[in-house]
Amino acid sequence: MDYGRARLLGLTAFGIAALAAAPVVGAPRTVTPLELHDQFDHCGYDVARSPTGPGTHYLVVRDPAAGAVRDADYRVVVAIVYPDAPTASATHQRAHHAAEQRLGQRWPWSDDHGPQLLGAYGDSVWRANVALVESNGRTLASVYTEDVETGETRIARPELLELGFISSRSRYGVDRDFVDCLERLCEADAFTSETDPPWTPDPIVPVFPPGHPW
Repeated sequence: MDYGRARLLGLTAFGIAALAAAPVVGAPRTVTPLELHDQFDHCGYDVARSPTGPGTHYLVVRDPAAGAVRDADYRVVVAIVYPDAPTASATHQRAHHAAEQRLGQRWPWSDDHGPQLLGAYGDSVWRANVALVESNGRTLASVYTEDVETGETRIARPELLELGFISSRSRYGVDRDFVDCLERLCEADAFTSETDPPWTPDPIVPVFPPGHPW
């Protein structure tokens, strides 16, 4: 074997070894429902966990002391936790395509202003294997009405159940404090429920926005 060929083989072997030893950069971490529950709790929100089937969990996140003030409105965020980032991405793609089909028009792809996923909620924010959507108490209460004489429940605002996209100039489809709380978890090293996260959350002041959630 000549010197040039031996040197080429040596460099190739070195390159393969270096590639194998190099860490994977930028791979999104998988957030568990328990981690997300603890994270929003650390951020100061009221959190309820609602498992909805194999592989997918919903967390209902509300302003602190939500409902404690009579006739006050409060924000409600639903966090949908998928098994992993590829599953969340595939769901995002399907929802985006379905919304475009319903509207009959193309819409720009966005992780900050994705398609609506739940009736009466705004557009979605996607991070790692989690999607967030936001509404408020008054809007959710207005979707259905009950006949006091018959006790029958009917849809009062069917337009809120039509899923599509929401036009907005805001940076995110969900209020920034919720997004910041999620991003801190996605960017941090994994921690268990027995340990504190590697940062101190800012205190959350209840926000009771009037009117439309978007």
